[in-house]
Amino acid sequence: PYGENAVMYLGADKGKLRKETGFVPEYDFEQGIREIVEAVQEEARGNCRSCGAPLPEKNLVAYRHMPRGAQSFPDKDSLSQDTGVDIALKECSCCGLVQVVGEPVPYFRDVIRATGISLEMRSFRVQQYGEWVKNYALQGKRIIEVGCGRGEYMDMMEQSGAMVSGLEHKPESVREGRAAGHEIIDGCIETASTVFPGAPYDGFYCMYFLEHIPTLGIFLKGIAGNLTEGAYGLIEVPDFSMIIEKSLYSELIQDHLSYFTPQTLENVLRQNGFNVLSMKNIWYGYILSAEVQKRKAIDLSVFSRKKAELKKQVADFLNQQRDMGRKIAVWGAGHQALANLSLPDMRDKVECVIDSAEFKQGKYTPVTHLPILPPQVLREGNIQVVIIMAAGYSQEVKDIIRREYPEIESVCFTDQGIETE
Repeated sequence: PYGENAVMYLGADKGKLRKETGFVPEYDFEQGIREIVEAVQEEARGNCRSCGAPLPEKNLVAYRHMPRGAQSFPDKDSLSQDTGVDIALKECSCCGLVQVVGEPVPYFRDVIRATGISLEMRSFRVQQYGEWVKNYALQGKRIIEVGCGRGEYMDMMEQSGAMVSGLEHKPESVREGRAAGHEIIDGCIETASTVFPGAPYDGFYCMYFLEHIPTLGIFLKGIAGNLTEGAYGLIEVPDFSMIIEKSLYSELIQDHLSYFTPQTLENVLRQNGFNVLSMKNIWYGYILSAEVQKRKAIDLSVFSRKKAELKKQVADFLNQQRDMGRKIAVWGAGHQALANLSLPDMRDKVECVIDSAEFKQGKYTPVTHLPILPPQVLREGNIQVVIIMAAGYSQEVKDIIRREYPEIESVCFTDQGIETE
């Protein structure tokens, strides 16, 4: 019984508890504590932003007391709260993506371009965008810039002849961009099923924004879900290969969560619905530029056409043999034969299936329920025709029948249908 004002016991006699309740703990205290510590450590390491695999415990590099973000400028009254953060980079052992662990900066959904665009960059972009639009026949087509800021790059893309819209989260940028005459949607990609007004679009481009995104798969799937089948895209990020080559340690900031090489950028794009058409290093080596296409669904209608074609040919052959009073067996109980036996009309016109594998003999084919018998059954004289369905072993089986059962007619069933010789 509880004492006065007691609501629980903080300790217990485990022996007495086990005796009274029959409860036997699966873990002892030390094991439970150890697993809790391991779980906390694993959560601190986190999972890869690209493939989801657990990140290794070891850091590639770690810096202490770094700025909380490239846009985190304290004023005089907040200097005492500006303590900085520790930045740690890890490399996913599965997909190879190098990434910053920890939470993104609070403004990661916003595209903030503090400086204007130089005349050299403007000229470069006008030419680049014009060629991209021309190469993929996007003139007059609807494309969207994902993370467009105030529309700085929309000005140049609009000169290409495409119909350009933008998507931006920061309200001030949306207002300024609209005031400048751009068609900008107020919003961002929060889920893979996010729908953009005006979707689907024929193309998209995304400039120096992907590296800020904490959930790469959700972001890229969200883009793909708002595109037409086979739509084209242009994605650019800082080139981590150049950062490594030039030892630019100052490029490591909490704003940039992912650091892409050509290989890891291609990985994440392919994993999330895009084929990479080209990948190149531009702008004095600082930028990695990828041209992509939304992956088209594989067209397997040829399977149905082939199946219908073979079905008719097999039916004609079976009917012809049955009209002649001949009984038919199939040789082969492999997966291809089992699939072909499911063709309508085969089950009712085939006596049995022959297979040399003893572990299959005495059993029945799935679904069609034909008995599986050893080759010796052919000596009984009840079978006159054998359809060989043994894939790469068909010629070998045909030779066995000719040698050991010369009175039996054999034909091969191949991807071209029934082949008598």
